Amino acid sequence: MPLNRRSDQPTASPMPGSSMYQMMGGELGSKMMTVGDLTLEPGVSSVYHVHPNTEESIFVAEGEVELRLDGHRFRAKAGDCMIARRGLGHGIGNAGDTPARFIVMYPNPSPEREVVPEPEWVDGPPEQGVYFRDQHESFEFMPGVSRYDMVGDFLGAESSYVSELTFEPGSVATNHFHPAHEESMFCYEGNLTAVYGDDDNVPLAEGDLFMCEPTVRHGIYNASGAVARLLALHPVLNPPPRVDVD
Repeated sequence: MPLNRRSDQPTASPMPGSSMYQMMGGELGSKMMTVGDLTLEPGVSSVYHVHPNTEESIFVAEGEVELRLDGHRFRAKAGDCMIARRGLGHGIGNAGDTPARFIVMYPNPSPEREVVPEPEWVDGPPEQGVYFRDQHESFEFMPGVSRYDMVGDFLGAESSYVSELTFEPGSVATNHFHPAHEESMFCYEGNLTAVYGDDDNVPLAEGDLFMCEPTVRHGIYNASGAVARLLALHPVLNPPPRVDVD
């Protein structure tokens, strides 16, 4: 079980005014995905680029941002999400006055990146590839656990599935395993506890991520007294094959 605690991860600066925690990838134990936690200071933007060997899911965790996708540029805010398909131009930027935070996931342990020229921009989002939180309602996944499904084939993904789960105090996401794919679980707000194999008490602090290999029993529960939020990251399309267990 690769368990990557935010407090133990070194930071990198992929561009001036940015900081990045590498939370999962090939060098950190995954055979199927890469996950990063990126913060941009106000006014900072990435270059326009493509990934020739993978798609990328981008979740806005904090801030007011400008997203660029397939020649379109548009504003987004916390809770929104975007997928850039393999070979599709995209970029991100901080359009607000406070730091902006993004959680990014690639269904590939070694994503490649190429800078491409900026196009003539069209203002406004494209028809597909963007999930605006305020246009959707969460649903009750399990008692005390609400869920938004943000990336999947419904957004144009080819090999990614991303959900956000909100856990009320005392709530439980039941134990299960995935027959053929990894799942990364990123606790981006609050504190949670993970089940892994025979270990029923793996603490996850805010910013921690743990990855569960195929066929291994795992689950999540909230033993704290406050609401907590988790991103469930799958390098497969929805619905991810799942087997419930005790």
